[in-house]
Amino acid sequence: MKRRTPRPPYPLATVAGAASIVVCVSLAAAAYAWYPWAFSPMTNWISDLGNRLLSPIGSVLFRLDMVIVGVSLAAFFLGLRALTHDQRIWTRLLIGLGQIGGLVASLAVTMTGIYSEDQTTAHALWASILFISLAVTLMFIGWGLFFHPRVPSLLGAFALAVCATDVVSIVNRSHWLEWVAVPLLLVFVAQLSYGTWKLTPSR
Repeated sequence: MKRRTPRPPYPLATVAGAASIVVCVSLAAAAYAWYPWAFSPMTNWISDLGNRLLSPIGSVLFRLDMVIVGVSLAAFFLGLRALTHDQRIWTRLLIGLGQIGGLVASLAVTMTGIYSEDQTTAHALWASILFISLAVTLMFIGWGLFFHPRVPSLLGAFALAVCATDVVSIVNRSHWLEWVAVPLLLVFVAQLSYGTWKLTPSR
């Protein structure tokens, strides 16, 4: 009887990316449930959920959310090395630079959880680093995916579109733009998580 060949384990980027999304959405929803005031994307920043003065109980959940997601995203960006296997130098370089930017962004996510919104100066600093480093990450990875022969060019175009949205949200500090940029970033993480899984060679 022929023995079935075991399927290779899920790639690090796939597991860490999926975990980041699930934790991010779940704990943010829990923090929202504990938010005692009216809450709207038109008048509130996402970080309001972590403000200890506005939401003493919910802020604990949101800050924990940011710390866990920051660690998960660091693993996700490290796992994107799978996209560089057997690729040309330009693809490896662009994705590698994107990984570095992603690690900086991961640290910034964690620090926005440590320094909540009511700690205005420190939180604003790390939030700025977060969005700037994410824009850099998306730019490099987006171009890297354009040169990747096994990844649809549409994914690279989507990355650059999210990058543009992120840059606009940095320049034009509007509540609703942040609520557009962050979900698009989560969609991009989901796409790359699935993409790295699809690129895993079968045994």
